[in-house]
Amino acid sequence: MAELQPFKDLYSPQSVGRLGQYIRKVYPQFQKDKFEKVVFDKGWKEKELKQRMRHITLSLNQFLPASFKESSAVLIDCVMQMRKEGIESLGIEFLSLPDYIEVFGIDDYKSSVKAIDVITQFISCEFAVRPFIIKYGDKMLQQMDAWGSHKNHKVRRLATEGCRPRLPWGMALPALKKDPSAILPLLERLKDDEHEWVRLSVANNLNDISKDNPDTVLKLFKKWHGKSKNADWVIKHASRTLL
Repeated sequence: MAELQPFKDLYSPQSVGRLGQYIRKVYPQFQKDKFEKVVFDKGWKEKELKQRMRHITLSLNQFLPASFKESSAVLIDCVMQMRKEGIESLGIEFLSLPDYIEVFGIDDYKSSVKAIDVITQFISCEFAVRPFIIKYGDKMLQQMDAWGSHKNHKVRRLATEGCRPRLPWGMALPALKKDPSAILPLLERLKDDEHEWVRLSVANNLNDISKDNPDTVLKLFKKWHGKSKNADWVIKHASRTLL
């Protein structure tokens, strides 16, 4: 029986080289060979999954424009180039793209929102948006609500997944744990979304909320029950903790 590959090994010379290759296509100044040399330093083998992701992010920053507005534009062009070549989604080995926004874009709200809107259509930015929710509060939640009406289901899914109060492996959102009322209209709207992936995210968000505000969720369930097949499906999948 073949030995399973550790997740951290998804960050391989092949995947890092592929990322560098696409960046250089849209940003010819990118020093791909030097970038790879910096990534695969003496400490690479000892790094775990998230450490490798962050190391790639920091390494990228050495070879992209110093201005986040310019560097984020390069990353947008990079994923759009992938789309031109028929690539519609990216795996975990490309998580450094949203991580770059989280690390280097936190003080440039406008550029970051623009980048997230595009990049999340290829690899989810659900972790990257959370520091923005914490820093910008209602402004970012209004953006999440706007994304809830996006034509792309991956962006609509980000709208609810990114504001989950207790997203696993992501930083918690204390304000929403205490009072989730700001995101309830978004969940109300997306409970009947045409895409199951979005509805499942609504259910997961509600399951998170039920851990701190069970009465709020039960009240919603009473309101929704029997109104539609989709709503009943969401209720079923959101009731894990309550049951």
